Amino acid sequence: MIKENRKLNIAALAITAGLLGLIFYKINWLQLVETFKDFNFKNMPYIVPLYISTLYIRGIRWKSLLLNDKKYSSLHLGEVFTVGSMLNIFLPARAGDVYRAYYLGSVKGERKMKVFGSVILERILDGICVFFILLAAVLLYCRQQWILNLSYGIGALFIGSLILFYAVYKNIDWICAKTEVSKTSWFSNILTAFFAQAKSFADGFEVTDNFKYFSISIVTSFLIWGIECYVAYLIVDSFNLGLRLAAGLFVISLISFSTIIPSASVFLGPYQYAYILALGIFGVDKSSALAVSTVHQAILMLILTVTGGYYFLKFNLHVKKISCNNANYP
Repeated sequence: MIKENRKLNIAALAITAGLLGLIFYKINWLQLVETFKDFNFKNMPYIVPLYISTLYIRGIRWKSLLLNDKKYSSLHLGEVFTVGSMLNIFLPARAGDVYRAYYLGSVKGERKMKVFGSVILERILDGICVFFILLAAVLLYCRQQWILNLSYGIGALFIGSLILFYAVYKNIDWICAKTEVSKTSWFSNILTAFFAQAKSFADGFEVTDNFKYFSISIVTSFLIWGIECYVAYLIVDSFNLGLRLAAGLFVISLISFSTIIPSASVFLGPYQYAYILALGIFGVDKSSALAVSTVHQAILMLILTVTGGYYFLKFNLHVKKISCNNANYP
């Protein structure tokens, strides 16, 4: 396991180094600095509240994915999502998503693998929504073949994932029955424990059988990403580059998918390169696009660090308080 993690870390560093090499190759440093100077704070009063609103809408969506269970509140789920997003910035391998499942399962007495299943479903819905946004942007504004092929590939990945996980959810009992081994086998206990976790994970997809709550999840997903696209447009517009809303569609689509690529902390490398590709479609030079991407990432990181850090401390103090009360209980 340690060797595998080391290999993944080496691969992530290699990808980061390679992309940074492409980004900084023949970059115009003067243009980079001048673009930073062009940033105007005129849109910040809209950017901050709009982006924060998406964090709480995600809480509404997560509650729908959990079948509107009364033991969860949309506000608390939004707070937990915010903490997870903050951790995803600084920790590798989407560790923030694992934290969300572990924390919520511990606090609410829920099966952690079921919660993790809902988190995976949430990410799949994100991918499908962003795929449709990218496809619409390509068909309406830019029919370049390379990005059209990229769109189809991304769509196949996420829609295929949804179909696969739904099939597993519907057939998990049959799969477990078909792979049973003799109860006298030394492997039996391990397999039994694995199947128990697999069933819990599959239960995270139970909402796909509920038309009402699954529909709410889909609608809120498009609302979230629509707002994120507008926020991206407002940030790009703050540099007075004269770009239309379509720029926000391409930016959000490409940087969202870039986070799938293994990289060092803060998505360094893939994020910036995706931004350069997105604005390059509109003729923005690499140096200017790098400046815009740096500001965009810094704004979102600052929002998530402040809000996520606050909730992280709040959660830990709450857990410690419960532990102390239990310790003092006679």
